[in-house]
Amino acid sequence: MTDMHPPVLRLSHICRSFGPVKAVNDVSLEIRRGEVVGLIGENGAGKSTLLKILAGIERPDSGEMQLNGCPVQFRGPRDALRAGVGVVHQEQSLFTNLTIAENIDQHSSARSGLERAGLQDWGRINREAARALAKIGVRLSPTTRVGDLSFIDRQMVEIARAVCIDPGQGATPLVILDEPTAVLEAAETQILEREIRKLRDFASVIFVSHRLDEIMRICDRVIVMRSGRLATNKPISDVTKDDLFRAMVDGDHQPVVRRSSPATRTPVLEARGLSRGGAFSEISFSVRPGQILALVGSNGSGCEALMRCVYGAEAVDGGQILVDGRAVRRWSIRKAIAAGLAYVPAERKTEGMIAGLAATRNIALTHPGEGAAGPFLRPGRMARVAQGWFDRLEVRPNDIHAPLIQFSGGNQQKVVLAKWLNAPALKVLLLDHPLRGLDVGAGAIVNRQIRAACAAGAAVVLIPDTIEEALELADDILVLRDGRHSACHDLAGGGAPSIQEIVAEMV
Repeated sequence: MTDMHPPVLRLSHICRSFGPVKAVNDVSLEIRRGEVVGLIGENGAGKSTLLKILAGIERPDSGEMQLNGCPVQFRGPRDALRAGVGVVHQEQSLFTNLTIAENIDQHSSARSGLERAGLQDWGRINREAARALAKIGVRLSPTTRVGDLSFIDRQMVEIARAVCIDPGQGATPLVILDEPTAVLEAAETQILEREIRKLRDFASVIFVSHRLDEIMRICDRVIVMRSGRLATNKPISDVTKDDLFRAMVDGDHQPVVRRSSPATRTPVLEARGLSRGGAFSEISFSVRPGQILALVGSNGSGCEALMRCVYGAEAVDGGQILVDGRAVRRWSIRKAIAAGLAYVPAERKTEGMIAGLAATRNIALTHPGEGAAGPFLRPGRMARVAQGWFDRLEVRPNDIHAPLIQFSGGNQQKVVLAKWLNAPALKVLLLDHPLRGLDVGAGAIVNRQIRAACAAGAAVVLIPDTIEEALELADDILVLRDGRHSACHDLAGGGAPSIQEIVAEMV
């Protein structure tokens, strides 16, 4: 049956430039009531800028935007919220010092008589938060402080906050989910997918993901952006995953080819009976030059805490860490770096980079290499080093002097990785979800650099986003469950287990 209502969203010839870079270039599209539209594209394709325009964070240079048939011009995020645009950003935006209920109330327009009199109605605030959480199947107390939540629970609160908006007057809200499943476990992803199906009854959804299987499974229609323009706008029934990949990167997917198992050599890094109270207990492993070890586990398995302890960011309660066969003492980040360890954290914006510094300076932060002469930095040499990494990693935009905050998340990740690959004596790469937020093309580039580091003699300890990523890239898999060793697999020597087998070992 024909939908007689105006489109929930209509964009006409939207453009937005930053200097010479056209981030969004003449974009026109429509989203109807009850539609779930997938938005995909390579890092730097313009997706983030388009979402910021819809959220009122950026203003278009030209073009027209309509919501529910009415022209709108947002002066800021509050205007977008009042118009019915709710966003779950890729980078979390909750107030960690406030409760769940207080955060959700930031998006609520409801006010009781008490509040109109200038008082806080905590009963109403907590009840509305409980209803929003129940919508997505999350069992959390509305009075819990957000800073006390795990990353995954905070992501679910973000989603609950976005789905509670109401533009009023019979208008249809628009919910934007910017990679909401990037840090979710399988069961939580299923909950989200069920909630998206419910949203069709009263809202329209823009769903952003780098996982093409999710796009194919969840969305009614898919929009592909490339170089700031729309490359594809088709129903899901009319495309395949290969079609989408070619539309994104203008090429064919080249899977990573597994290497043979590295020759037996002295382990460059060993963990012997490592324990940290409340996180993990009696964990042992070793990794040799040229070897990739994947740590796999569900939420709460201890993988992330183990990685941070190996790097010296957190202290262990028991056990030993050995580098080149020698036990380390009073282990710290400074000593880890001096010993040739490198750490790419999952939280790249807060722990892996300085957003306001140019990409050139970020790359030179830890290991300036040829960019320094003795204790002094040499800008010309630093620029040559940075340009070499930009070319090798295909960083976009190709502007080494731009502040890193102006780059997309995936291109920021490439710069963070380059900072460590620039080490003159790299021994161990510790990678915590290195492909998080990267499209398939960028992921292939990063995987090639990981393999190149291994070929040059470095070892890698990896926490992957998915089991498929571990099976594709790693030589060995160590499975953790509830902070303890659950299983270990030698993929090159003993054959690869099935995904179902690893899931059974995780839970």
